[in-house]
Formats: sequence, structure tokens, C-alpha cells
Amino acid sequence: MTAADTTTAEQPIESLRDLAQQAAVLKLLAERVAAAQKDVRKRIQIALDAAAERDGVERITAELPTGEAVATIGLRKGETGPVVVDEEALARWVRATWPDEQWTETRIVRTVKPWKLAELLGEMEAAGAAKVADKATGEIHEVPGVVIKATRARTHGITWRKGGKEATAAAWRTGALAGQLAAITAGEEGAA
Repeated sequence: MTAADTTTAEQPIESLRDLAQQAAVLKLLAERVAAAQKDVRKRIQIALDAAAERDGVERITAELPTGEAVATIGLRKGETGPVVVDEEALARWVRATWPDEQWTETRIVRTVKPWKLAELLGEMEAAGAAKVADKATGEIHEVPGVVIKATRARTHGITWRKGGKEATAAAWRTGALAGQLAAITAGEEGAA
């Protein structure tokens, strides 16, 4: 008996049909879970935003049906900052404000050199307004072509408590989450 024969004898060969079935089931489950996760993320964001506005609540505890806390879901603040909405207007303004500097380039349209644009946007972000101060004169300039707006939407995150993942997996195995899992696996047929 060769080493290959010994290995084969010790490890049962999996059925190709069983593997195909497992692959198909897992593919469907992954698709349904991804769709359910996208839906619940949207709904919980709306609910958390409303609770924060109404009551100042920015986090909620996720509990199993037994009442065991397994995770915390909390808001993450979005960010706002300066965003160039009209590059040509901004370039004309930079050129008119600092005519002796070579901070713009003339192409078909005038643009601000990337390093100077980053510097100006940094100043505006620090100020929280589409305004910059001229370092030579101290004059405050309203900057055309730039607005302060959301650059990243507010979102939320899940922080697992110690042992929370294991407790959730155990609840899944024992059937305590059967209702939630049935809704996920029902997919489109269950929604009709």
C-alpha cells in the first residue's frame, strides 16, 4: 500500500453532488443575507437618525431573544468640508486675487495648481466656510466656486461585546433566531 492509498483510506472522498448542493445553498444564502443586510442597514440608519434628532439617542444595544446583550450599534458622525463645484470660477478668483503668483495654469480653462488647491481647501475646511484670509493683507475673501457640504454621510457601526459573536452563533445553532433567519432565507418569495 502506498502513501497515497493510506491517505485516501483515512479521508473519505466527498461526494461531488453533496459539494454542488452545498455550493448552491451557500450562494443563495449569501445573496439573501447581502440583500437583507443592505435593507436593515438602510432602515436602522433612518431609525437611528430619527432617534438622535428626537431624543438624542445615538446608540442601541443588540440583544438576543434571551435578553443577552451581544453588540452595540452606534452612529458615526458624517463629515463636511469644502468642495469645488466650479473650478473655472475658483481659478479666475485665485488669479485675480494673487496676480503675481503662479498658482494657476492656463489651458483651455484656467485651473488652480493641485498643491495650491489643497492648501486653500485646507484653510476653508479649518474655517468651516468657503473663505480664506490673504496672508499679506489679512483680508478675508469669499471664495467662488467652492461650497461647504457633506463629504461623507453619517453612518453607523456595530461593536461586538466580548462573547457576543459566540452567543449569537449559539442562538443561531439552537434555533433561538429561527424567526429572523426564516425571514432572511424567505427572500423575494416571503415578501410577496
